[in-house]
Amino acid sequence: MRALAIVLAVCACGGGGGGGDAAGSPDDGGSGSGGATLRDRQRQLAMDLRGSPNFMIGIGNDNDGPYSNGVPIDLHYAYLVGYGDGTGWPTWNENGDYPLLFARNAKTHGTTSMFTYYQLALELENTHDAVLMDTSRMHQYLVDVKLLFAKIAENGMPAAVNFEPDFFGYLMQRAAMGKTPEMIPAKVHHADVPECASLPENAAGLARCLVAIARANAPMARVGFHASMWGSWYDELDPNADIEAAGRAVADFLNSVGAAETDFVSVETLDRDAGFWETSGGGATCSVTGGTRGAVYWDEANVGLPNFSQHLRWVKALTERLERPALEWQTPLGVPSTTCGGTTDHYRDNRVHYFFGHVDELIDAGVAGMTFGTGAGEQTNLATDGGQFKAAAVAYKAAPVAM
Repeated sequence: MRALAIVLAVCACGGGGGGGDAAGSPDDGGSGSGGATLRDRQRQLAMDLRGSPNFMIGIGNDNDGPYSNGVPIDLHYAYLVGYGDGTGWPTWNENGDYPLLFARNAKTHGTTSMFTYYQLALELENTHDAVLMDTSRMHQYLVDVKLLFAKIAENGMPAAVNFEPDFFGYLMQRAAMGKTPEMIPAKVHHADVPECASLPENAAGLARCLVAIARANAPMARVGFHASMWGSWYDELDPNADIEAAGRAVADFLNSVGAAETDFVSVETLDRDAGFWETSGGGATCSVTGGTRGAVYWDEANVGLPNFSQHLRWVKALTERLERPALEWQTPLGVPSTTCGGTTDHYRDNRVHYFFGHVDELIDAGVAGMTFGTGAGEQTNLATDGGQFKAAAVAYKAAPVAM
């Protein structure tokens, strides 16, 4: 699912409490330990980030929306895009303080900050593999990553970092065509990035470099790679599709580039409201099967195809193979409807409805938390969903589910 970054401003906020110092030695450099089960790691991730073993909920791409609307959440995420020598996130606030201000704001409101680092997919999507070998560009990229973790450390609280949506999917596609990550050169050796000096200068080494920087500079942070379902695609309309094999294939690829050194894996269901794609991006014609992405409004009864059971089977195969919990990320906020499509800011979807009603199924699939957010403009959001998300979040937080 292609992610689209939305750059938002943030005000300087500080003070106050947060999720508290996470239990379970949050500064030990990684969730879980040798011999831990997947469920152990689900609980530990929540303990590290929130100081509680409860399944987590969150929202993103909305700096103050959850706070101004009184929506109780555990995780609050923001995109970080661009380079510091251009107009990227290090330039959004003085001294590169955007992540610090965002994290302080989260801390003030008792939530935990989460960042989605999204840059390299924009390069690889346009077949710009050469950028990974550009010494100047990769130096800037890694220095920017170091800056993020310096700001997380300055805030002094746990945070989650979701690395590079779609990037790993593009790498997996290249591997399928015979160009493995070890065959793609990447400049990771720089004098001021000693964390990566011993890693190979290729795409696999680059992925491990990101984790090494995190561990060295902000050990309280928890990091994960993004898993692209389309890296090993299965036909959602085929009742005989080998969903588990597809999930394991993505897991095996992520392990080949260092996922075993991370704390979680991020997954997603769809990057826009279902109704948006049913209208082929907001067009006048709506089709439940013939839109830009085909059939995207899933069957909540898990009888017709596609449905939620398929997705959770894939996630379960992925998390069990990785032995790492998942965070559902950028889940659409649309409201269920029997009417195809919708209109700007009011497109239909049923993922909020299903997920909040089936938290036990997500936990059984290896998921430790779910976050929601718009993947682009014109989507259903907190201000246009008729209070659906707030009502669901309030009800859940009144009776959270322990993993």
